[in-house]
Amino acid sequence: MLHALGCLQYDHNPALLVLATAVCFMACLVCTNLVRRAGSVKPGHRKFWNLGAGVVYGSGVWATHFIAMLALQPGIPISYAPGLTALSALVAIVGAAIAFQIGQIPGIGQSRNRSAGMRAQVAGAVLGLTVGAMHYMGLSAILLPGHIEFSPVHIAISILLGGGLAAAGLSCRLDDRPRRLLASGLLAASIISLHFVGMAGATMVPHGGLWAAHAGVDERVLAITVAAVVGTVAVVSHISVALEEKLWGQGTREAARLRRLVNNTSDGLFIHRGGKILDVNEPLARLLGRPPEALVGQDISGILPAEAAARLRDAALPDHAAPALEVELTVGSGRRIAVEILSRIIEEPDTEDRGKAPPAHAVAVRDPTERKRAEAQIRYLAHHDGLTGLPNRTLLADRANQALETAMREGRSIALLCLNLDRFKAVNDLLGHDGGDKLLLQAAERLRELVRGGDTIARLSADEFAIVQADLDAPEDAAALARRIIQALSAPFDIEGQAFQVSTSVGVAIFPADGRTVPRLLRNADTALHRAKREGPGTLCFFEAALEQRLMERRALERDLRTAIERGELHLAYQPQFDTQSLEMTGAEALLRWNHPRRGAVSPGEFVPVAEESGLILPLGRWVLDTACAEAMRWPIPCRVAVNISPAQFRQPDLLPAISGLLERTGLPPHRLKMEVTEGLLIDDTERALTILQALKRMGIALSLDDFGTGYSSLGYLRRFPFDEIKIDQSFVRGLGRDVESAAIVEAVLALSRSLGISVVAEGVETEQQLEMLRSRGCPRVQGYLLGRPVPSAALFHSAGAGLVPGPMGQPAGLA
Repeated sequence: MLHALGCLQYDHNPALLVLATAVCFMACLVCTNLVRRAGSVKPGHRKFWNLGAGVVYGSGVWATHFIAMLALQPGIPISYAPGLTALSALVAIVGAAIAFQIGQIPGIGQSRNRSAGMRAQVAGAVLGLTVGAMHYMGLSAILLPGHIEFSPVHIAISILLGGGLAAAGLSCRLDDRPRRLLASGLLAASIISLHFVGMAGATMVPHGGLWAAHAGVDERVLAITVAAVVGTVAVVSHISVALEEKLWGQGTREAARLRRLVNNTSDGLFIHRGGKILDVNEPLARLLGRPPEALVGQDISGILPAEAAARLRDAALPDHAAPALEVELTVGSGRRIAVEILSRIIEEPDTEDRGKAPPAHAVAVRDPTERKRAEAQIRYLAHHDGLTGLPNRTLLADRANQALETAMREGRSIALLCLNLDRFKAVNDLLGHDGGDKLLLQAAERLRELVRGGDTIARLSADEFAIVQADLDAPEDAAALARRIIQALSAPFDIEGQAFQVSTSVGVAIFPADGRTVPRLLRNADTALHRAKREGPGTLCFFEAALEQRLMERRALERDLRTAIERGELHLAYQPQFDTQSLEMTGAEALLRWNHPRRGAVSPGEFVPVAEESGLILPLGRWVLDTACAEAMRWPIPCRVAVNISPAQFRQPDLLPAISGLLERTGLPPHRLKMEVTEGLLIDDTERALTILQALKRMGIALSLDDFGTGYSSLGYLRRFPFDEIKIDQSFVRGLGRDVESAAIVEAVLALSRSLGISVVAEGVETEQQLEMLRSRGCPRVQGYLLGRPVPSAALFHSAGAGLVPGPMGQPAGLA
């Protein structure tokens, strides 16, 4: 007799035994991964994964058995019955698939309830019987000169041991690699222990006499077959393990990323199925003051009020976001807070489970405090100025409409005041936007102190404000408020340690006399404001019906002026300047004229202010300079042409390069150009004006101070600025011969100019007496209607060459 286990040390090939063990463990590891994957798919798909696990496990068990049998070297010829050999493989595969299907619950080994334990035990028993059946069928398939006797005790022990270890393996959690390795080891141990315990109870009893060869599977054929199976199992194992690891790694990373995302959101989140909490995120746990693990598995009624919990548990929500619920939660500190909860279906039950299991819902628990605060801030910004906090135009209109409705019902009046900060732009340019903002904040605070509680102050634009004065007893109340505003805003403003002073112009419209709607009152108050600004800083004007008509005419004039250059409606007229002794022409001043197609000749006193207010003075000024220089180049006598420069032109940063390019383009020598500036231009920014005038002087351009004597600091300007010429204003020239004061001023200016070495031109000479008085007092040059009217360039030298050209006495038609 030959005991199979007794000859293990000497009659077995150790290399084949190691191979059998490796194949067994590899098959169990792949099988474990497949079973774990089966637990994570829908129930309808699990049988396919379990069948795959059965194929791998059964093939591995069969290969392990026959590799171990090939390792046995009993010293007698043996072969294998092909039918039983093949049947043993089929039994191993089918039995393993059935066992895995029995033991499979949603995530085999991943839940620790009583049902799972029972199913793992049953599955282990089936797996032990399967391996035992395959083992003993494989032994029965051996053909040898004798027979094999089996010990019933060993059979029982092998099946019990194999089944127990298989049940233990199937009971392991499979959610991480160490546990999967443990489960694989237990399953492999069940196979190996069953094989060798069974072999320990097997005895080969040889027959006497000659051995007749049976038609069985030769060991070499079986070796090839086992090698093919082992190769297949190895390849499938390698691919499966690699794929499983890759998928598992991706899934783990995705799950970790999703968990981080969920935990970093500001909303609390939990997932429930039928009211039972499956998972929660950290923000919800922090909000409730409880650890996440204490919330998982609890009923939602433990964290939500009963009514809200019932709605979430019982309502059949559609597959879209449910309406938000507002409820109160009791948080960890015991206080109650109002929250919003929103629910959405995230997982429908499978078809076979529909009607038995409710869908899973994700519920967001949101603290609405920040949202409500943001909404309130948005509403506030939609109706208030972001800098000063005053109402904006929208809120002003709303409150003004309310005041109008009240005034209509009670038969009362209201006033709408529009006010503008004069010279605000100069402060803003000097200090930048930060300094300008500080001035506006201080101005807004002063306005708040001046109005009553029922009145409304609004900021309409950069430096423009409006006030709705409700409950007006008489227009004098609006006038009194306007005067208080003008006085309050004329006080110096402290900006960054410096004192700045601005003035305010105010326009007033009264309901119902000046309009019965808010847009009409605003428009009329703005019209009154424009008139106030024209009359000078710190002026108050009430709306008058005639104002609107004039404003409409002014706007029409502005529209026509915008196209006057393109239409060829503008031209230059030149008023000659003469030497008082020889009466020879020494130069000419360029004056802008406009021949309107419907209005006829438009006075410069009418359209120049419109151009200055609208910004059209810049293109007009460029056109005048260009045209004057080009026409002067065609004069037969190389005398100077004088051109007035507006303050707006003077503020342009490209003034110097523009003039230089103009002279180069037209070819006019710089000494033939004389630029006339007014004292108002010098007041705005003295240092910048000095820099620009010095640069023009270096270019060779002559400089003339126009309207001398009308300002309050003329002597200071003469001392600091490089003027070549002073023009005595025509208001002093007209007084010659009529009042002593005018004669005294003219004599003083002439004496001052001689001492400073500056030339003088007297404007507005219209009588022989004025000319004689200026000549006798040493005035070198004059211009006026007596000697020459403004004429086009082509007629200039014809008129001047005729000698004295008498003109009508009285007011000139208009000088630019």
